[in-house]
Amino acid sequence: MNEKDFINNWIEKIESNFQKFPNDYVSNIETENYEMPGKPIALGSELFGQFEIVDLDGNPVLQTDDYFFIKYVLYSNRLKPASIPKPKNDSEIAKVVKEYETLLDSIMKDIKSELMKLLPTSDFLRITNQIFSALNLQRY
Repeated sequence: MNEKDFINNWIEKIESNFQKFPNDYVSNIETENYEMPGKPIALGSELFGQFEIVDLDGNPVLQTDDYFFIKYVLYSNRLKPASIPKPKNDSEIAKVVKEYETLLDSIMKDIKSELMKLLPTSDFLRITNQIFSALNLQRY
């Protein structure tokens, strides 16, 4: 197996089993509709405890002091939806984000473990970045 095959196998494995964020995580939680920009967004700057999300042109999309909500919006924007279900309770947002991040960390750990067995001289960070980039996944 070469690196390209390894990457393609992991992309297929993740795509076939990956839970949709946030929908699969909030099914038993009281939510409200939250409008999204429907286009790529990124984490902007932090100033005086306020975190910002901007679009690719640098225009502000969201500003808040709640870093878990920032992460929630960024993770939810993977497929660029027009709206998402947002938990009404802030503690539920933090719980959902932590649960999703545990999944992402687990995926990275599994990739590293398998990579060390099959291709021990390969660059783990480069391979993981390629896999996550192909799936439009981020870990904040």
